[in-house]
Amino acid sequence: MQSIFSGGKEKDHVIKLALIAEAQSTFDPEELQILMKEVSFTPAVNSKSASDLEKYRTRLPQDSREKFSVVFYLVNKFMLNGALSDKRETLITKLIIGMDLSREKAIELVSFLKMNIRNGLSEEDSFSRLGYLLERAKYA
Repeated sequence: MQSIFSGGKEKDHVIKLALIAEAQSTFDPEELQILMKEVSFTPAVNSKSASDLEKYRTRLPQDSREKFSVVFYLVNKFMLNGALSDKRETLITKLIIGMDLSREKAIELVSFLKMNIRNGLSEEDSFSRLGYLLERAKYA
């Protein structure tokens, strides 16, 4: 519950995800405006080196529970009056792909999480229902 109010750690991870996505030129000007307004993102003046981007990636959450907290924070933060516009939903998807999620899983996670938040489910309840989307497939 505290992560909803503070969001400090999650916000730091969102900034790292934004820097990674920005280096790959995935944002349009409107998406950059949303990031600047919602999470105080400052676009990079100089392009980041590959080693900088790898350093950001290694500092992102590796645990599915921590990854879920970042996604929950983003969806909750970007929702306006219980709704999430298509533009904001696409932006969240672009960001969370940086946590080694496939595009399809990212879209599914954001879509279901949006409904869970709208229906009043907590982060814990949502994780118990959707956490499997963040688990790496384990093969024997």
